[in-house]
Amino acid sequence: MHDANGDIIGVVLVFSDVTEAYRVNEALAETTKLLERTGELAKVGGWELDLRTQKLKLSNQTIRLNQAELGASPTLEDGLNAYSEDIRPVLTQAIQTAISTGEPFNLELPRVSQGRTIWLRTQGRAVFEDGEAIKIEGASQEITERKLAELALKDSETRFRNLVEWMPEAIVVHRDGIILYVNPAAATLFGATSAQQLVGTAALDRVHPEDRDRVIQRIQSLTQLGGSAPLADTRFLQLDGTVIDIQIQGTQIMYDGAPAVQAVMRDVSARRQSERLAAATQQALNKSAQHTQTILNNLMDGVITISSQGQIESINKAACALFGYMPEEVLGRNVSMLTPEPHRSQHDGYLKRYLSTGQTHIMGKLTEIEGVRKDGTLFPMSLQLSEIVTPEYTTFIGIARDITQHRQDIEEIRRLAFYDSLTGLPDRRLLMDRLRQAMHTSNRSGHHGALMFLDLDHFKQLNDTQGHDIGDLLLQQVACRIQGCARVGNSLARLGGDEFVVLLENLSGNGTEAANQAEIVANKVLHSFQSAFNLNGHDHESTSSIGIVVFRGELDAMDELLKKADLAMYQAKAAGRNNARFYDPAMQAAVAARDALEKDMRDALATQAFALHYQIQVNHTGATTGAEALVRWNHPSKGMVSPAHFIPLAEETGLIQPLGQWVLETACAQLVKWANAEDSAHWTVSVNVSALQFALPDYVQTVTSALQKTGANPRLLKLELTESMLASDVDDVVAKMRDLKSQGVSLSLDDFGTGYPSLAYLKLLPLDQIKIDQSFVRNVLTDASDAAIARTILALGRSLGLQVIAEGVETLEQRNFLAGIGCQAYQGYYFGRPVAADALHQVASKKDL
Repeated sequence: MHDANGDIIGVVLVFSDVTEAYRVNEALAETTKLLERTGELAKVGGWELDLRTQKLKLSNQTIRLNQAELGASPTLEDGLNAYSEDIRPVLTQAIQTAISTGEPFNLELPRVSQGRTIWLRTQGRAVFEDGEAIKIEGASQEITERKLAELALKDSETRFRNLVEWMPEAIVVHRDGIILYVNPAAATLFGATSAQQLVGTAALDRVHPEDRDRVIQRIQSLTQLGGSAPLADTRFLQLDGTVIDIQIQGTQIMYDGAPAVQAVMRDVSARRQSERLAAATQQALNKSAQHTQTILNNLMDGVITISSQGQIESINKAACALFGYMPEEVLGRNVSMLTPEPHRSQHDGYLKRYLSTGQTHIMGKLTEIEGVRKDGTLFPMSLQLSEIVTPEYTTFIGIARDITQHRQDIEEIRRLAFYDSLTGLPDRRLLMDRLRQAMHTSNRSGHHGALMFLDLDHFKQLNDTQGHDIGDLLLQQVACRIQGCARVGNSLARLGGDEFVVLLENLSGNGTEAANQAEIVANKVLHSFQSAFNLNGHDHESTSSIGIVVFRGELDAMDELLKKADLAMYQAKAAGRNNARFYDPAMQAAVAARDALEKDMRDALATQAFALHYQIQVNHTGATTGAEALVRWNHPSKGMVSPAHFIPLAEETGLIQPLGQWVLETACAQLVKWANAEDSAHWTVSVNVSALQFALPDYVQTVTSALQKTGANPRLLKLELTESMLASDVDDVVAKMRDLKSQGVSLSLDDFGTGYPSLAYLKLLPLDQIKIDQSFVRNVLTDASDAAIARTILALGRSLGLQVIAEGVETLEQRNFLAGIGCQAYQGYYFGRPVAADALHQVASKKDL
C-alpha cells in the first residue's frame, strides 16, 4: 500500500487454496506414468505430428521401438528416414490420405534395425480444427513375433500343398457334394487333363450309381461323427464313363475356414482284375492272397517329409502308428531315429554323399529295410523315397509300409510244403529238423527230451475191410486227439501210414522225472482212445501202442533215436497192445514203480487207509488255539510214505481232488468232536489246499458241502493257501476267497515269501493270516537276512491287520526271539510234533514256554 506521497506504508497478502490443483496435477502425472508403463508392457508407443511445424512428439516407448534417439525435436522427415526408401512413400501416402479424407490408417511395415528386420504396426488419424487438419495422432506397436509366425505358417502351407501335389495317392476335397480341390494324381485318376475339369462339379457324379447310396451314408456318418472313415472299396467313373475300382478313405478337415471332406483314393482296378482272373484257376492260393490283401487294404501308408539336413518336418497319423510316436516326439529330430544300427549312425553320411554326388541305392526305388519302433522293437517295412527340389529348399518324402504280415504269409506258404496233406501234421522232414534242434537245445540246457512212437493197433484190418477212405478218416481223428494231449511247444508228426511221433522237449534234467513226465503224456494219449471214433456215422473202437525213448544232448543219432522208439513200440505191442513201453529198462522200471504207487494210492483212497495227524498251534501265552491237519499214509509194505512223494503224484494223476476232499471232511468232523469238549471247543483246524484243488470251478461248493455234511462251525475252519495259485487267474482266486470268507471260513497264506511275488497281490487278497515259512525261522538266530525277513513279514502283517504265525519253531531260543520282535502265534516241534487226534489233548496240556 502507498500513501499520498507514494511511499509504501503496508503490504496486502492474498491467499488462495491450491490443494485441488496439486491433487489434479499429481493424478495427471500418475496417469501419465501408468499409460507409459502400459505402453512399455504392450510394446505400444504414442506419437503426434504437428502439421504446421512438421514436428514429431514421441513417447519413450515409441523411441525404443524405433531403436534410435531422434533428438529433442524430431521432424516428420526424421521419422520417415527410419524406414527404407521403398516404405517411405507408403507411409507418406497414408498421412496425406488421412489429411484429405479424415479416414484413419493402419499399416504393418517392416524396418531394418541393428542388422535385423522388425515389423511395426502403425495407426494414425488426423485431428481437425475449424475444418483444417492441424495434427496427426497415432500409435506404434511391434508385431515382429506375430508377423514371423504368419510368414512361417504361409511357408508351411506352401510346403504342405507341395506335399499333397506330389502325393502318389489321389486327393479330393469336397463340401456339400461339390468338389473344391483335386491334386494332379486325382485329375489323372479320373481322366481329366486338368484339375479345373473336376473342380465345381458334383462329387457323386464320379461314383458308380450302384454304390452312391453307400457312399452317401458314409459321408453323412463322417460329417456327423467327425474323425476318419475306415478304408472301403468303391467303384468310380472316369470322365469318359470307364469304371474303375478305388480304395478310399475319408477324413473330415477344415478347408478355407469351413468343414469339408477329404478323400484319399488309390486305384486298385488292376489288382482287382488280377484277383478275379486268378480265382478261376488258383482258388486255394487266391484265398490266402485275399486274406493277406484284406489285411493290407486296412492299412494306410506312413508318409514322412524330411529336410535336406535329415530333420523330420512332418509325419502323418499312419506313420505315427507305425513307429509308435506322437508327432511332437519326432518333429525336428533326425529321421535316423526310426532306423536301427548300423544305419542310424551312418545316416548323415548317406545323406551328405547323396546331396554332393547324387549317388544312392534307394532313391526312387521300392526298398525293403528294417524300422525301429519307440519301444525298440524292429520290424520290416517297404520304403519308397522321393526328392522334391524347389528354388527355396529341398525336401525328401518317404512312404513306409509295414510288411510283417506279407513276410509271414510267405513263410506260411513255405511251411505248408513240410506238412502232411491228410492230417495237416508235420511230415518226416520237418520232424527230423525239429528233432535236430531239440537235441542241440538239450545239449545246451541239460534238460531231457523224449520221442514217443505211436502205432495204431489192427489198423491194417480196418483198411482192408472198410477201405482206405475210412482209414484216412480215422487217421485224421487220431491226429486231433493226440494234438489235444500234447502241450504247447511239443511237436507231433505223421511219419506215414498209421505211425505218429510226438517230440517232447524241455523235460526235467533228472532222467527218472523226465520219464515220468513222458509217461503222463503217453497215458493221456492212451486215455483219449477210450471213447469210440465216429467214422461216417459208425462207432469204431481203436487202441494204440506207444514206444518211448528219453534222450539228453546229442549222444545218439536221430535215426538211432527213432529206431529205439520203434523198438519200444513193438515191446508195447508184445505186452498186449494198448499200452506204452520205454526203451531204457531202468526208466521202464522207474515208471512201473510210479504206476504201482499210483495204484496203491487209489486203493488207499478206496479203503480209507490214509490218516490225519494234527500239529498244535499256540499263542504268545502258550495257550492252544488249534492245530494243522497233516495227511499221513502208512503203506502196508513200504511203511510210512512221505507226503513229499505221494502229494506231487496225487497232483499229477488228479487224485488230489478226492484226497483233498477226504482230508477236508475228516478235519471238519474232528472240529465237531473238539466242540463237544470245553477245553477244545474254541480250537481251529488248518487244512492245506493244493493250487490244483483251488482252481477247480466247484471248489467253494466242495467246502460248503463238507461243512454242511459234518455240521462243523465254519468260523473254526482255516484253509491254508499257497502262493503258487496266484500265478494263474488272480481274479478267480480273489472271487473264491471272498465267497469262502462270506461263509465265515478263515484264510491263511502258507509259506509266505517263498513262492510267487506276494507283495504285488497281498493287498488284493481277503486274508486273515500269513505264515512265516520255516525256512526263515530255522536260521533266524544265525542268519541276519532271515531275521530281517521275519521282522519285515511281522511288520507287513501288522500294517495290513493280519495275524502272523511262525511255523517250524523248534527251540525255546527261536520262540523267544520271535516273541521279542512281535510274533504272537507259533507252530513247530518245540510245542509238539504231529500226532493223532486222540493224543492232541495230551500235547495241549503240556505248556512249557
